[in-house]
Amino acid sequence: MSPTATSRGSLVKVLVLAAVVLGALLAVAETSAGPLDDADPARQRPGFLDGFGLPTAAPSLTAEVPRAGRRVVVFFERADRLEALCANLDGSDLADGVDLVLVVADSATRNLRCDPVTIVEDPTSDVSRAYGLRRPAGGGPPVGYAVVDSRGQLRYRTLDPAVADELSEVRTIVDAVP
Repeated sequence: MSPTATSRGSLVKVLVLAAVVLGALLAVAETSAGPLDDADPARQRPGFLDGFGLPTAAPSLTAEVPRAGRRVVVFFERADRLEALCANLDGSDLADGVDLVLVVADSATRNLRCDPVTIVEDPTSDVSRAYGLRRPAGGGPPVGYAVVDSRGQLRYRTLDPAVADELSEVRTIVDAVP
C-alpha cells in the first residue's frame, strides 16, 4: 500500500469516528431537553443581545414599570416553581440598580412574598405574549426571563427553566445593557 492510500485510510477513520462522536453528543443533547425548554434550541439562552427582532419598546407591566433610567428583569414563572426563584433572588445582588418583576402564569400568588420583586399575575399569558416569549416544547405558559434597558427597550428574552439556579447568567445579560 502506498503512503498516500494509508493517509487517506487514516483520514477516513478519523472522520467516521468524529461523525459518530458528534452524533452521540447530538443524541444526548436531544434527550436532555425538557418540556419547559424552547423547541428551537438556538433561541434558548442565546447569550447575546438584540437577537430575534429586538430591540423593541417594552410593554408596560405596572404604572411604574418599566420606568425611564432603570433596567428591568422580568421573570416568567409558574406558581409551583416560585419558591426556588424567590429564595435565590432574596440572596442575590440582582436587584442592585435593577427593577425585578415576576410574572406568574397562575393567580395563586395572593400570599406570596418575594422581596424586592413586583409580582404581576398573568393567567391569560397576555404579558408573556406581549414580551414575545415562546411557548415551551411541552406547552403551557413560558418559564424564562426578559431584560429591558434603561431606555425602555426590550433587549433580551429567553425561555430558561433553570433560571432560579442561574442568576449569574441573568446578571451578565443585565450588565451588558445600559
